[in-house]
Amino acid sequence: MSLYEITSEMMSLIAAFNDHGKDSPEAEQAFREHASALAEAFDAKADDYAALIRSCETRAEARRAECERMKALADSDDALADRLRDAMKTAMSATGRTRVDTQKFRLSVKQNGGKLPVLIEDPASVPQEYQIPRMTTVIDKDAIRTVLEAGGTVSGAALGARGSRLDIR
Repeated sequence: MSLYEITSEMMSLIAAFNDHGKDSPEAEQAFREHASALAEAFDAKADDYAALIRSCETRAEARRAECERMKALADSDDALADRLRDAMKTAMSATGRTRVDTQKFRLSVKQNGGKLPVLIEDPASVPQEYQIPRMTTVIDKDAIRTVLEAGGTVSGAALGARGSRLDIR
């Protein structure tokens, strides 16, 4: 019998007793016996529910722990890949090689694309016209880059060099 069925039958039994069974000792006795059986069924069902709830909670906790463990392993793998990539790039740069073709991969050291980075040496010395007012002061690097690329100068700022990356295909 399901929890829903037990609950429905208990509610029906209580309603029937309130409507008809108060005056008859036989009806009251039958009510008590049936109510006792339903109460036992309800208690058994409650025990099953509690066991299932505990099982679900335990499984969820184990899965969360496994997720955290797997996340830590993934982060570790990412960090190792970054260190290995940096070591290979350094070795290739040190030996003057910009490309290595293997049986499985092509490794090449390439310049990063995009805008040249703006290096702010002293944020306090950058003129106010290149600052964007916010809760905190932010330097307008795009405006500074435009001036520097056009050959102008901005005190406290200079154009940097593009970085490089190891590309594996």
